[in-house]
Amino acid sequence: MRVNLLGPLEIYAGEPGVNAVPAAQKVRQTLAVLTLNANRVVRFEQLMEELWEDNPPARAHTALQTYVYQIRKRFDLGNPRSDGHDRDTGRPVLGTVDGGYQLTLPEDHVDAFRFEPLIARARRDFRAGDHSTARDRVAAALALWRDTALVDVRKGPLLEAEALRLNELHASATQLRIEADLHLGRHHELLSELTSLAALEPTNESHQRNLMTALYRTDRRADALRVYQRARTLIADEFGLDPSPELQALHTAILQSDDNLLRTTEPSAPAPASAPRVPCHLPAPHERLTGRGGQLARAASALRSGVAPGPALVVVGGAPGTGKTALCLHAARQVSDHYPDGQLYGRLLDDSGRPVHHADILRSFLRGLGATEDLLRLDTTDLSLMFRSWTADRRVLVVLDDVTGPDDLGLLLPSGRRCGAVISSRRRLFVPSCTEHIELTRLPLDDCLHLLVSSVPEHRITMDPRGSRELAELCHGLPGALSAVAARLRLRPHWTARQALTWATTAARSGEDPLGLRAALERTLVTLPGNLRGAVPLLLSSDGADRPTPAAAAALLGTDEQRAANLLEDLVDAYLLGAPASGPAGDHPCTGDHSYVWEPPLQALRAATGEPVHRAEHSMAA
Repeated sequence: MRVNLLGPLEIYAGEPGVNAVPAAQKVRQTLAVLTLNANRVVRFEQLMEELWEDNPPARAHTALQTYVYQIRKRFDLGNPRSDGHDRDTGRPVLGTVDGGYQLTLPEDHVDAFRFEPLIARARRDFRAGDHSTARDRVAAALALWRDTALVDVRKGPLLEAEALRLNELHASATQLRIEADLHLGRHHELLSELTSLAALEPTNESHQRNLMTALYRTDRRADALRVYQRARTLIADEFGLDPSPELQALHTAILQSDDNLLRTTEPSAPAPASAPRVPCHLPAPHERLTGRGGQLARAASALRSGVAPGPALVVVGGAPGTGKTALCLHAARQVSDHYPDGQLYGRLLDDSGRPVHHADILRSFLRGLGATEDLLRLDTTDLSLMFRSWTADRRVLVVLDDVTGPDDLGLLLPSGRRCGAVISSRRRLFVPSCTEHIELTRLPLDDCLHLLVSSVPEHRITMDPRGSRELAELCHGLPGALSAVAARLRLRPHWTARQALTWATTAARSGEDPLGLRAALERTLVTLPGNLRGAVPLLLSSDGADRPTPAAAAALLGTDEQRAANLLEDLVDAYLLGAPASGPAGDHPCTGDHSYVWEPPLQALRAATGEPVHRAEHSMAA
């Protein structure tokens, strides 16, 4: 159970990513009080005063018990046994103790409790002169905030006081972050923010002082002096006071053009978070990019356009082996100069096809951007918030490889308008903010031959044109398969194209994977739901497996035709089947005898083995 109080109330327990906050205001209010006092006893009287102040109803105690019962039931916070055994299990519990209630909850499960230690450590760093580390810590703390504390919870005296305290801490943390930025010489970046803060709080002398400093450092001394005159007038009119000695001293220093005002703190060399670095995590593409010039130009143009309200986002989809990763990496390298703050790469499936934890990818990104190891110990949600905060004013390009669904994107995309992202997807994705969507299909035969010619001496291809053509056709226009063949030809300089063709077909029939197709397909199949994984080998082993129809699939799988059609459409979404052509007007294309066709990887496997598709793939799909 995780509770977020720094903004609208959020409670995550049970199903991942589902906010289970109660709708009833009194229940929310009770839960907020118990959470803010987690691991401490909250007396009945305190809760009743919070809920009803000086006017409790006749049966207030019974109502309070009802609210506590609803909280226990909704979040499985059963009252611990009297011997205290349940308390030792470490699971959250809401216990009844003498005179009140106690919510037992790990402190790192509440965002407010994670916020305050980060700020305390940032202040210690600031006082020690490590302004860069202090700035990073306070930025990570501020990233936990989504709005004013408990903004959507009705507040009695307890919550009102606590919300005021937290919001004041937020304002103080913002001030600390600004002062750290000024010490680091980031006055240009701060000007717009400080101008807004000074206008919103014209008698807040800290804001006026920081704005004056930033203006002076950007050669706007007259504007800085005008800020002082305006602040002095307002303070005198409203309070009958003179500006503080600190503000007056700054005014005098600006009049005297004091060089001390220009001094900033250079980041210390030993601090990992402060060392200037521009990460480039992009691996070198393994495949030659042949026949994809138009798609590459579209991707690069979208990433350079800068017209989207948010980050530029390019999604590249296609069947296994069509070269999605290669296109993404070539596009990323082509536009790297447009993203001077770094290029980050995250692979969402490991070599076995298992999902990589989002937290591990975020830690890799943040470590590349300079985060210290103690900041990287935060949980996934906080790491994502910190990543958004750090990329808000940077120009960073993120490449996400092997994305299997839209849920992978929410935590891993940068937030800055000048950032960009390139995504290779194993499923068709609809992303509302997508700038350019590219789907890769098989290469034409001429491009296949050109890829082979560009990989080995030309005479080895031209001396046996028929063998070369058959070798290219065996690969079914898949760049991955063609690259595997080219690698074998380079390894065997005495081979002709026909010898390579014989090697590929013989190896495939003996159960090997010479074209790398099985490995590519496995990585897609393991991401499918269980019902699809079970259906694929059955469909492949049936009569007419080359062109399955909804009617045939329904009979084979023992289901109705509509469900069978939906299953085939899911395989289309996974780039394993090609969609059928539309039928006559009024005839739904996904029912009846309309036939689908397997995508090139399965066709290429069949061509390589010389056997029905299911014999090549049955064991792998199962």
